[in-house]
Amino acid sequence: MGEWEFVEVYEGVVIHNIDTLKTKENSSKKGTGILTFYDDQTFTSIDLKGGYQKERNLLKLKYITDKDTVLMKISYLNRNYLLLSSISEKPNTWFYRKIKN
Repeated sequence: MGEWEFVEVYEGVVIHNIDTLKTKENSSKKGTGILTFYDDQTFTSIDLKGGYQKERNLLKLKYITDKDTVLMKISYLNRNYLLLSSISEKPNTWFYRKIKN
């Protein structure tokens, strides 16, 4: 899946206004960061590492430092943009932009 630059995090599940998100620059209070997925089913997110599994529109992330697996819904994915939504009572959506190599 490659390298993705964090742009913003939103409350709730945000999928209806993807076209307006595409022009956003990172102004998040959360700062900047890179999410990288490797072919060997591992990933890095800022300084954290772990393993992942992708099953249809679900992404299972298992951080090395955490005993629980994090489930994320892939709300939107194309070659340039990625929206990941947490699966919880109060979901958040993380917006990423593909890093050009």
